[in-house]
Amino acid sequence: MVKLPIKIINMISKKASDFIILHEVGSKSYYERFLQKPTYPKGESGLTVGFGYDLGYQTEKQFLKDWSGVINLNFVNALRRFIGVKGEKVVPMMKGEVMNVRIPYLAAYEVFIKCQLPRYYKLTKDIYPELETLNEDTQGALVSMVFNRGNKLEGDSRKEMKAIVNLVAKQDYEGIAEQVEASKRLWENKKMEGLVTRREAEADLILQSIA
Repeated sequence: MVKLPIKIINMISKKASDFIILHEVGSKSYYERFLQKPTYPKGESGLTVGFGYDLGYQTEKQFLKDWSGVINLNFVNALRRFIGVKGEKVVPMMKGEVMNVRIPYLAAYEVFIKCQLPRYYKLTKDIYPELETLNEDTQGALVSMVFNRGNKLEGDSRKEMKAIVNLVAKQDYEGIAEQVEASKRLWENKKMEGLVTRREAEADLILQSIA
């Protein structure tokens, strides 16, 4: 397994990084069986590879920086045309060379640790400037939330994320956990139990860190 760079250990805990991987792709065996090839999660997603790496929300420059030298150049070129493509437009494009792309678990892990986590940590810190004052598990729980939801704070659907800003500044762990779990309202009774479970698990990760 690729070793965690020191800078990542200083950002979030290994427990938290493993938590995000679990909720993004499940176990290593599940990934190797179902997720080595590109997938389209539906909705406004783009073609997704590795550990939740959505090509629809990447720039070409970022994609090439992340994956060049990690996977076969032919695979890089096959995936390249999906950059910025979202929604149903992805489906008719899923043919030809891209269907032969396979990304091994260790390659996906390397990109996750070296590229995705630092990027999402920064996005999380952009909205929670005092993030680094929290313990590493709680930082990781918030990075998990932003990894899944992005870091916008506007609108009713983001009211819990916005409320967390002041709670982070106060290092109010119980308050942060309460708001994270409260946001599960957005997916309850909508056949989206995976997201309900993820919010509950993020809240538990925070509370366990102070137990």
